[in-house]
Amino acid sequence: MRLLLLLFTALTLHADTTLLSLIESAQHNEQLSSLNEHANAAGLNYQAAKNSYLPRIDALANGSVVSPSGGFDAAQNYSAGLRGEYVVFDGFKRENKLDQTKALENAAKYRHSAGKKEISLNVIQRYFELQNTLEEIHTYSLVKDQLQAQLSRLEKFLSAGLASEDALMRIRSAFSNAQYQLEDLSYQRDRQTIDLETMTNQTLGTLTPVSVREPTVSKNDELDSLKALKYSRDATTYQAQQSDSGFLPTLTLSDQYTVSHYVDDPIAAMRVNNQNKLSASLSLNLLDFSAASTAKQALIAQSHAQTLELNYATKESAANHSMASRSIERSRALILSAQSAFDASSKTYEAVKQKYEARVIDYVTYLDALCALSDATNQLNRAKRTLHSTYAAYYYYAGFDPKELLQ
Repeated sequence: MRLLLLLFTALTLHADTTLLSLIESAQHNEQLSSLNEHANAAGLNYQAAKNSYLPRIDALANGSVVSPSGGFDAAQNYSAGLRGEYVVFDGFKRENKLDQTKALENAAKYRHSAGKKEISLNVIQRYFELQNTLEEIHTYSLVKDQLQAQLSRLEKFLSAGLASEDALMRIRSAFSNAQYQLEDLSYQRDRQTIDLETMTNQTLGTLTPVSVREPTVSKNDELDSLKALKYSRDATTYQAQQSDSGFLPTLTLSDQYTVSHYVDDPIAAMRVNNQNKLSASLSLNLLDFSAASTAKQALIAQSHAQTLELNYATKESAANHSMASRSIERSRALILSAQSAFDASSKTYEAVKQKYEARVIDYVTYLDALCALSDATNQLNRAKRTLHSTYAAYYYYAGFDPKELLQ
């Protein structure tokens, strides 16, 4: 009964590494920090586009020395001033630029948000897989200990002529297989641990039990990754519209105030030392040999490609959400089957153990019952964790952050 209890309660002790802390740490790793910096940069580009509506003010300074001076040239000429410029109309270039940078800002923000949700799901799934591996290691360790004890016992019986060589070889084979499984699982544990530590920037301790809240009927939200694709496509569309602005006039007003100083000036009486100059300019592109229209066609083609990509991603997202619901049904069915197998193997093991201790049956039947119980225990616990992993996937494809549904 003690062995049964140990098998069934494998890895249920509380420890110092929580899934929530791992997710929160992973959401600040280098990959997510990079996405956040991209979002910040896109926000600054949008602010720069808004600032382009404001007047531009430049400082002017000039100095010259003429040697030898002659005619109407002053020997030295110094000037300084300010020049303000305001674009009254530019053919809607700035409007399209503003819309483009705003769309790019939204796309960057949703990519960052999508990255956080995706890494939540990845950490949850990896966490459960590592728990499964650790539990299987624990189970095979118990089986190996039992096989070691039986092997030592049979070796004594063989020396006394009470056991056959075939029986001993079978035990040795089972013992070697347990060692093989343990080594393979140990490597798998190390690989999974390294992957989690790299993703979360944390050193793992003992993993604590955790579960994901069962999904309830709620309104699904569009995936952030799909929103990011939409805004990226919109940004390309706005950029294409800027090409049409090149054939519209640009009207600019400017005002320049200059203070000048002349040295050894032969016509000083004719000079104006303080001068204000107000001007207006109008420019219009008449011919560019189809450069703008060709660029627009390229951008339209790119926008069409992004639309196709978005359509496929939308279908894929709907399919994944549907399969997540189906996976929940499958996992629940597997748990029922695994529970039945575990109950049957538990009763069988208890009965076989009593008969084995009473010397009614041989060690082969006992070991078969022990292995069946070990496999059933691993299968049941894996099925239960798989159910919670599918819960997390369901929330993710419904547009939520699975981190928020841990319990």
